[in-house]
Amino acid sequence: MFEQNDNIRIGIFGLWRGGAYIKSLLLLPNVTITAVCERMTDRVDKNLEKLAEQKEKPTVFTEPEAFFSSGLFDAVILANYLPEHAKYAIKALRLGIHVLCETTAAATMADAVALCREAEAARERGVLYMMAENYPYSCSCTELRKLYRTGKFGKMMFAEGEYVHPMDPENSSFYNSPTIQGKYHWRRYLPVTYYCSHSLAPIMYATGERPVRVMAMTAKDTTEHISEFKRLRADLVGVMLLSTDGGAVLRINGSTYCPPEDNWYRISCTRGSVETVRGEQTKVRVAYNKWDTPEGEEQEYFYTPEWTEHKEAADSTRHGGGDYFVVRAFIDALRGNGEPFPDVYDSCCMAAVGILGWKSALEGVPYDIPDFRNEEERKKWENDRDNPFPDFETGEHSLPYSTSPVDAGEDW
Repeated sequence: MFEQNDNIRIGIFGLWRGGAYIKSLLLLPNVTITAVCERMTDRVDKNLEKLAEQKEKPTVFTEPEAFFSSGLFDAVILANYLPEHAKYAIKALRLGIHVLCETTAAATMADAVALCREAEAARERGVLYMMAENYPYSCSCTELRKLYRTGKFGKMMFAEGEYVHPMDPENSSFYNSPTIQGKYHWRRYLPVTYYCSHSLAPIMYATGERPVRVMAMTAKDTTEHISEFKRLRADLVGVMLLSTDGGAVLRINGSTYCPPEDNWYRISCTRGSVETVRGEQTKVRVAYNKWDTPEGEEQEYFYTPEWTEHKEAADSTRHGGGDYFVVRAFIDALRGNGEPFPDVYDSCCMAAVGILGWKSALEGVPYDIPDFRNEEERKKWENDRDNPFPDFETGEHSLPYSTSPVDAGEDW
């Protein structure tokens, strides 16, 4: 761990999403970006411009092996391809490098088990793993946590989390283009349940409960829409019902593309409900039944919470300040100030919701989600390498990436 005034050296692996964290890192004291790894020179040039105010220019690598073995950084932000997040997290942890990993933590159940084991061993050596799930750290979602933990709303019984992120045809074509992204780029094959942490993490953060069972269903897109947006994936919507270790029921979605773009969260409890406001993500709604309204409060009211500290820094970054506070939470944890959220167990739990949710959608049956703190439970999944993402060289994959055949073909 680091003392308060120790300088923490950061490496960034992948500058597409990784570059978005530069501003937040520069806002934190005694943090220096000392190395980056990226093969695309335009991304390197663009992000080095952001670092002009930093006295020390980072060393640029194009190959992962040289980057990780350089000894130039204490902690790494993993913003590489999703199917390889676990692989490089494990590599970094073995080298004694602290990890802040982009979502999603693992692409297979076997990867999730291996990551948990490695992170446990690393933690005994004082090396931390955290996932860079930023949505819980937005101002409105942080407020939901504060409200729920007052206890006055009672116990969570039902909650909903939605992350809906459609793209216009131009951006969709860019992300799905084999000539730009590569024929086997993971985004082209992302199953509709897999990217679920933005929907689920704020509820887990607020309540402390974890999912223990998942059942999923999907809705297929139209052939015309698939063609217009140059997609391979046929599913437009994926919805999951979850039960939690506290006995609640949740409804969440994965990477859903139907309009309108928005994210929304509701926690309905035995005594009242707290939620963000549809269409106005910075606002919060509090509501009670008439007979349960606390004395001195209105039965229903809306307000916009404000940051009580670091407001200027948070407001200058993306995702409602989430980008700043998730990085700050990681750095604080490295200095011994609090535990990381999501830790490796929370992160792998959310990955398992997406993975097993996909199996559920394909097979029409529910799946139990293992407790990744329990070796006996996770051992059952240590050899499950079912994977919808094609091998970069051969294109082979062991799971379908859509619940039905794709009419548009794979030659976009």
